[in-house]
Amino acid sequence: STADSFGNISKFISVRLATMDNVNDLISHSEYNDRNSAIDKPGDKVFADSDSSGLWRVYEKCDPYNTGLVLSPDASTASQEFGHRIVARNDGRTVVVSAPGKGQGEVHFLFRKSAEAGTSLSTQSTVTMTENNDNTSRLGESLSISTDENFVVAGAPFSNTVDSDGSTRQIDSGLLKIYLWNPSTFEYAILNTISPPTDGSSSNEGLNFGWQHKISEPGISSLRTTPRKYLFVSAPGHDSDRGRVYMYTWGVGADGSTYDTWTQDYTIEAPAGGSGQRFGHRLTANDNGDILAVSSLAPGNAGKVEIFIRTSQGNDGSTQNSFALAQTLTGVSSDGSSLNTAFGESIAMSKDGTTLIIGAPGVDDGSTGQIDGGAVYYYKWNADGSTNTYTLQQ
Repeated sequence: STADSFGNISKFISVRLATMDNVNDLISHSEYNDRNSAIDKPGDKVFADSDSSGLWRVYEKCDPYNTGLVLSPDASTASQEFGHRIVARNDGRTVVVSAPGKGQGEVHFLFRKSAEAGTSLSTQSTVTMTENNDNTSRLGESLSISTDENFVVAGAPFSNTVDSDGSTRQIDSGLLKIYLWNPSTFEYAILNTISPPTDGSSSNEGLNFGWQHKISEPGISSLRTTPRKYLFVSAPGHDSDRGRVYMYTWGVGADGSTYDTWTQDYTIEAPAGGSGQRFGHRLTANDNGDILAVSSLAPGNAGKVEIFIRTSQGNDGSTQNSFALAQTLTGVSSDGSSLNTAFGESIAMSKDGTTLIIGAPGVDDGSTGQIDGGAVYYYKWNADGSTNTYTLQQ
C-alpha cells in the first residue's frame, strides 16, 4: 500500500506471498519506496498471511544496507589517494585498497571477523615498496584479484627499475608485486616481485610494466597447486608507446616441489604496430586463459579492443604457449564516425568468456546532441554457434 502525508492509503495491491524470502524477486523493487526516517516518511507495506511462523504479519520496507565510512589508516598525509583501486574476496571479510599517492604507493589489507552487515573493517596490514629511488612508483595504480582469490596483484607502472647491468635505472619501467593468500592465517603476504623482462638490447625506459594485469585460473575452487594458471601483464609504453603484453605461467620453483614461481614464457605484440597505440591500456581474460581481450588507445581510431585466442599449450603443459589474433573491435558508429569515443577505456569479461562488455565513455549521442554521454557495448562469444568470435548484441 502507498500512503499520502496524512497516512491515507492511496494505492493497494493484493499479492499473496507464501514466504518473504526473495520478496524483491516477486515484487519489483523499483515500484516501492524505502522508509525515510529523516522526514518521518514510512516505507511501503507488504501484508503476508501465514509466514514461516504461521502468523499474519505486516512488513515495512526499509533500507537493507548499513553504511559506514572507511578512512585511510594514515589520517595526516595529503594526496595519498586512498581508495584509488579496490578488490575484495567473495567471503565479504577481506577488502584490499590501494593508495598510490603515499610515498612509493601503499596497499592496505582490511579485514573483519564476520561478514555480517555492519561489522567494521580494521587494517590487517599495510605494504609498500622500496625499489625506487624516488616517490613516483605509484604501487597500487593497478590492482587485481585472481578468480579463486589466491593472489592479489598490485602494479607500480611508474617505478624506476634497475636495469640488467645492476646500476642503471630505467625511468617509469614499472614492476609488479604479487601477494599470496594464506588460508590458515586469513591474510595475504608478499609472494614475489616481478620486474619487466628485457630482450638484452632495448631499454625498458617508459615501459610502464604493470599498467594492467589479470590472473586466469581454471575455476573458483582452484588451489595453489591447481594447473594451469596464467598471468597477463601489460606494458603499454613499450617501443614508443606501441605496447605489448607479457604472459607468465604458474609452476614449481627452484625446490622442485613448491608451486611458487611465475615464469614469463610468451609475449603478445601489438598487431597494428606503430607508436602511440598504447596496446595493453586495458586487458581481461576468461578463467581458462584461452580468450584474451586487450584494448589500445589507437590514435585516429578512438580506441579498439583486440581479441586473441590461445592456439596451443595443452592442459598438460606439453606444448608451447601461443596466441592468435581472432578479431578487432572498434565500436564505430553507424555513420562511420569514431572520433574520441575512448572505446576500450574499460573492459570486462565473464568467467567463461561468453560475455564481453566494453565501455566507451567518449561516445556522443547524435540524436540529442549529448557530448561524451558515453556508451557500453555488449558482445556475445560464438553467438551463431560456428564462429569463435564476438558478435555485438546491444
